[in-house]
Amino acid sequence: MYKDWRKTEKGFFNEFEKEFEQMNELMNRMMDSFGKEPQVYGFSIQAGPEGLPHVERFGNVMPVGKDKDVREPFTSSIINEKDNELNITAEMPGTGKEDIEVNATENEVVIKAESGGRKYYKKLNTPAQVDPDSAKAKYNNGVLEVTLKLKEPPRTNGKKIDIE
Repeated sequence: MYKDWRKTEKGFFNEFEKEFEQMNELMNRMMDSFGKEPQVYGFSIQAGPEGLPHVERFGNVMPVGKDKDVREPFTSSIINEKDNELNITAEMPGTGKEDIEVNATENEVVIKAESGGRKYYKKLNTPAQVDPDSAKAKYNNGVLEVTLKLKEPPRTNGKKIDIE
């Protein structure tokens, strides 16, 4: 339901205040860890299957879990309609393939790694149901590639309707 911003106690300034508190907390966290490790923060924007933009953050400035040393790797997930597969790519420099753990269910993929003081963690919700038994993973030069077969082929854009 639509809420009129003029009827709140602080109006729309309340939202600004929340944003400034979040930025202040991030800056304090960055200054506390300044010089200890590189600070990484970024985002990627991709068009999803419905044509809607999908924004995904990555980095170690905003902690993923309770452990603030965990870095969220940059990931990209793409549905390959030709092969009926979901392809996930994750960048995790500084780790070996023996340090990486990938777990998959029908609806999510969890990627964890810990090596030489670097920790990575990413939980991805799959855009369609996948077969976890079909999972294959390759790791080369800091890039992890995971391929999973989709349970059902992706939906087409619908049936063309003639206009009179």
